Amino acid sequence: MSFEEKQEKGFTRRTFIKGAALGTVGVASAGFLAGCGGTEETPPADPGSAAVDGVPSFLKPPAPIADSEITETVTADVVVIGGGMSGLCAAMAAAEEGAKVVLLEKTEQVNFRGNDYGAIGSKMQKQINNEINKMEAVQEIMRYNAYKGNQRIVSLWADYSGMVADWIMAKAEGYGCKPKPVPIDETMTPGTTVRGFPTLSFRMDPSDVALNDAPQGTDPWTASMRYTLKQGCLDAGVDIRFKTPAVQLVREDNNKGRVTAVIAGEEGAYKKFVGSKGIIVCSGDYNADQEMREYYIPSTKFIHANMFEMVNGPINTGDGQKMGMWIGAAMDEFPHAPMYFDFAVPGAPILADALMRQPWLNVNERGLRYHNEELPYSYLCNAQRQQPGNARWAVWDAKWPEEAPSFKVVACKDMRTNFHNPENVQQYIEKGFIRSAETLEELAQKIEVPQDAFLATVARYNELAQKGVDEDYGKRAACLTTIEKPTFYASPLGTALLVTLGGLKINEQLQVLDQELNVIPGLYAAGNASGNYYANDYCVNLPGNSHGRAFTFGYLAGKSAVKLG
Repeated sequence: MSFEEKQEKGFTRRTFIKGAALGTVGVASAGFLAGCGGTEETPPADPGSAAVDGVPSFLKPPAPIADSEITETVTADVVVIGGGMSGLCAAMAAAEEGAKVVLLEKTEQVNFRGNDYGAIGSKMQKQINNEINKMEAVQEIMRYNAYKGNQRIVSLWADYSGMVADWIMAKAEGYGCKPKPVPIDETMTPGTTVRGFPTLSFRMDPSDVALNDAPQGTDPWTASMRYTLKQGCLDAGVDIRFKTPAVQLVREDNNKGRVTAVIAGEEGAYKKFVGSKGIIVCSGDYNADQEMREYYIPSTKFIHANMFEMVNGPINTGDGQKMGMWIGAAMDEFPHAPMYFDFAVPGAPILADALMRQPWLNVNERGLRYHNEELPYSYLCNAQRQQPGNARWAVWDAKWPEEAPSFKVVACKDMRTNFHNPENVQQYIEKGFIRSAETLEELAQKIEVPQDAFLATVARYNELAQKGVDEDYGKRAACLTTIEKPTFYASPLGTALLVTLGGLKINEQLQVLDQELNVIPGLYAAGNASGNYYANDYCVNLPGNSHGRAFTFGYLAGKSAVKLG
């Protein structure tokens, strides 16, 4: 059944159970939102909140912007908030249906990162005989979110991601970009500790036209996707307004009726953008708002690396989630899922080289091993956060050029050998990002761990590697390598937060829901601003599914807004 046919059959708010229990965050939101149109109540303090009065500042709605402060009114069929992957797909999909579309972006360019795109059933996956059981994939995401998500919504990605991926790839080829399938062995390896699903559908090689259009500093592997979606919007007639941050949603009937517009711009120059068919929130996550981040994901308080310069700097401040809650929308239950990766080198403005992040021996600041180093990024970050000093050293020896290529891939953990560059090792040693020594005693001194404990840890690890059985933590034999040949190396690895994964609750048409799980007419959400999908942790063993959700839900939201009006 097509997405449009499902709409015709009336999969609406009636599919939800009225009066469903609200989560911690939902209860808090319900109290303060009453102040927008009724009696204000003080919400309970959340354990993640640092607010003095128990109510975080972002949960306090600002005064409505008066009509006298509006300098211009722009009318369209659909208004999209956010120029990321989901927003561009939403705008383009709506415009292709004949809608007049305005896209608002707070910065001077479109914004997203990454080069791996997850889908099920795309043409490129079929070309390489990559078959994925949709139900098993959906159930795995639900297992990760402990069934806090809505399985019907998770199934939207499984059911439509292949089709939307094909839509994007056809456009990319038309713009001279070159999508290519991702080999199955770059997604999963037989016999690994964590089962992987080969959901990486396609990548795009950098193209000259895309690189020439990209702002300085853009990841070349992201450039082709960025160019494809941006140019697709322009060619479809989308009116893109850069440097136009959305500030408030306008909802009729004292925040009980339809959302009709969004006010955007700076104080003194506000503009009202009216969307007669709908407003689509695609404003991204909230990782740059410390108060919001620590409220919904308390574990981020314990991350010591600078996590912003690696992704979008100060851009993503949860604007869409805040605006939605201010007019009555429900937010995902606390705690939300972080996307943790071990990309950070403490004190260094770099992403850790892939060599550092191989499944070498890891030790904490006491020189002790504490986990299975083969596990995916987020698992390693979670384990590291429990260690004294939140410290982790990866330790390896001179045999790395021969050993690293044999490790393959475990779920969402990059072990591709083309990233292993001997020149990088020497550069990082010179910069202090990697410590090297000709003896283990000297290495222990350089990384400032107790020598006796460190030597005992290495001896035990070598014993297990020689046996070919990790009796302590269960790492597979292929990843057990001795540390015995000088030169010895160690690198400190920190935790990076790529994005936060918690948003406004939605239904199968991507319509935003209120506290009673009823539809808020005229309001839609997609990408990291939308909810009902992730909880607890990012589902790392379906690589690329966050990007896949973004483009799939953006596309479907654009179609829904035009069709449902």
